[in-house]
Amino acid sequence: MICHLIVGPDGHGVTEYARSLAAHSAGSVLVGMGPLPPGPVHVTFTDHLFGDTPERAVDAVLARCAGHPLSVSLHDIPQEAEGAARFARRAPAYRRLASAADLAVVNSHHEAAFFDDPLPVVPLPVPTIDSAYDPESSTVGILGFIYPGKGHDDLLRAVAGTGLRVRALGGVSAGHEDWAAQLQELARELDVDFEITGWLSDSELAAEMGRIEIPVCAHRHYSASGSLMAWLGAGRTVLVSDSPYTREMAQRWPGVEVVDDWGAALRDFSPTPPAANEGWDWPDLAAEWERHWRRLWPRVSVVIPHYNNPEGLREVMRGVEKQDYPGEIEIIVADDGSTVPPDVDAIVVRQEDLGFRAAAARNLGAGAASGEVLTFFDGDTVPGPGYLTAVVPHVVADGRAVVVGTRLTGPEREEPQWLRDAWTHTGHLQRADDGSWRYVISAALTCGREFFREIGGFDGSLVGYGGEDWEFGHRAWEAGARLVHEPRAVAVHDEPDWGGRSADPAEKNSETIALAHRITHPLARPAGVIFDTADIEVHVPGWPEAGVTETVIIGWLRAGDVHVIIDPVPELFLADPRVRPAGNGARITVLLDAPVIPDTLPTTHNATCLREGEQVARVRGRRREAPVTVDVTWTLVDGPRRLERDFAGW
Repeated sequence: MICHLIVGPDGHGVTEYARSLAAHSAGSVLVGMGPLPPGPVHVTFTDHLFGDTPERAVDAVLARCAGHPLSVSLHDIPQEAEGAARFARRAPAYRRLASAADLAVVNSHHEAAFFDDPLPVVPLPVPTIDSAYDPESSTVGILGFIYPGKGHDDLLRAVAGTGLRVRALGGVSAGHEDWAAQLQELARELDVDFEITGWLSDSELAAEMGRIEIPVCAHRHYSASGSLMAWLGAGRTVLVSDSPYTREMAQRWPGVEVVDDWGAALRDFSPTPPAANEGWDWPDLAAEWERHWRRLWPRVSVVIPHYNNPEGLREVMRGVEKQDYPGEIEIIVADDGSTVPPDVDAIVVRQEDLGFRAAAARNLGAGAASGEVLTFFDGDTVPGPGYLTAVVPHVVADGRAVVVGTRLTGPEREEPQWLRDAWTHTGHLQRADDGSWRYVISAALTCGREFFREIGGFDGSLVGYGGEDWEFGHRAWEAGARLVHEPRAVAVHDEPDWGGRSADPAEKNSETIALAHRITHPLARPAGVIFDTADIEVHVPGWPEAGVTETVIIGWLRAGDVHVIIDPVPELFLADPRVRPAGNGARITVLLDAPVIPDTLPTTHNATCLREGEQVARVRGRRREAPVTVDVTWTLVDGPRRLERDFAGW
């Protein structure tokens, strides 16, 4: 649940915005800069409410909200029209806060254009105001607090000599009492009937708005206006000074009339009775903000495979329930045929006990998930505080992200050395390559539900402890996954790591052999063994010169884990299962354009191979990478060839 941090005096526009947003959305409220409860925070921000300078205001917000997911709605966005010096003071602070927040929203596209990165736009509400329409002739009304730049002085000059009266509906902004006195003096000099009502309650304001014949918003420069929205909420047509913001509002709201010449606009104005409010009130605004927040923190389905370990399961669930994740969490227990079904407050799905089938159990749990994000914890792996908050943003940023947490094992609560070395070597998988699937650990794993389904989930045919995570990681990588290690996402497994236990070699070997048939990468299988699926498939078109095709095929077969695809299969290779008329999905495919034999097997996934400037082959991988051109020293086979000499080595 989010906490709305509200700072500022009652009646201030930004403070009232904060209170209304909190009232129409789920969450708690904290008034003032006191200690925050755990979890996410929303701040409705304008700089002068939080500090005596813009930078100090931002410092105060970031210091108070450190360690919390942060949402901000930004108000009084800096504009160059407010003066070069003031703009220079405020602009860097606002941009810094927007960049630091997990979510920053503004009220107009004009405001959004100020920031370096695109920000969501949540327009100000048009609250329905029940204002009895009984206008007094020749009255011009300007609404809101009185302060310099609001346009009161421009309006007084525009009505001079017209016989129109000006009524300012609202109080004087604190610290600007001198400005109110200057306006009164200006009105006397211009012989304009001018009244400042002072602060009005909501009911009083509605009544006074109904007495106005010509509503106006005369701000010189502004990027959002609550007073404009109030007039629209009363169904009134309102004259507004020309600006990018008001032109934007005129496109959205038919009651907005942009003014170039105030004198002419006031003289020609034809009062019209109020129109019906088109409906964009606080519930709509709050729902739109929550939609952006939920998109940042989507629903997470936590899948926990389980077998006959109720106490371990309860510990894992307690760890999940203590998460500070801002979004919704559902827990799914995937039971692998326990003697007694788990009795827990969660979704429980079960499969028959046919051996250790963690992969199939995870798939069963994922199939019951409603969340956009899947997180897997083993039934004895307890997530620490902040785990989900740390991993989910990676998936939100990239739907193909596969995120591995930090799994501490054994009584020492240490990460295995081989994984620590891997994080150092790969920069926490920022420099992952086609062998980095070895670092995918399913005991603490997160990915998008759609990507999980796209690649087929875990291999449910695997039976026995271990290996399914590497197989999943390999397929994910080949499908274009971005592998991520998130060191802040810590989970604890009290038992030693697999590599630190005295496991039966036969059990570990069984896992290794099963993976060798499924992962074609050289790291997973021995050289010299024929598998149904090779790591590399070479498509040979065939050449008419005698012996050339056979020589090329022999050369590629000698190179390693290779299948040759050619139709029809030459007579010499009819008994060789590595030479086939059709492929079956190798990791790397080589399309030969010339009769060449490699000195080394290709490792790139998308390349054009040149030999002495001539294209001799194209390499394609299941994982799409940026295309490159590589020079090779492969042997060109000239024909015709005497196979007898080649076989005998003459």
